[in-house]
Amino acid sequence: MKNRAAIFLAMMTLVLVGLACGLFNQVMSLTNLRMAFDQDGNAPTTVFSSNDEFFAVGDLDNAPAGTLVTADWRAVAIDGYAPEELIFHQEINDFTDDLFTGSIYFQLSNDQGWQSGEYKVDVLLNDNLVETLYFNVR
Repeated sequence: MKNRAAIFLAMMTLVLVGLACGLFNQVMSLTNLRMAFDQDGNAPTTVFSSNDEFFAVGDLDNAPAGTLVTADWRAVAIDGYAPEELIFHQEINDFTDDLFTGSIYFQLSNDQGWQSGEYKVDVLLNDNLVETLYFNVR
């Protein structure tokens, strides 16, 4: 009987420790980044027309208050722009929940239309590059 009780207590201790680690070990991540025609990312694409709005969409998990997500929209191969020239910089930094989990997006439009060529957006999480998304305007 003593052995069964000791084994049971040891197993329960391991289960409780595992659950506690799972609760306190929330890793922040930004995944499933994609370019799209819409803010929900339901219409992904890498080719836009000159009058389209660009959406960079991703899934942010376990972001504490104060998290900073940025998008640096850049020229890659566009007439009149130097390679890597910054077109626009955007930030999302209004996370107030303890651990935000959900979709985020950046939106870029141009009333005069976009020039044909290759573009990219560098997406950073707390100043660390997560991914670079390349796309074209035709």
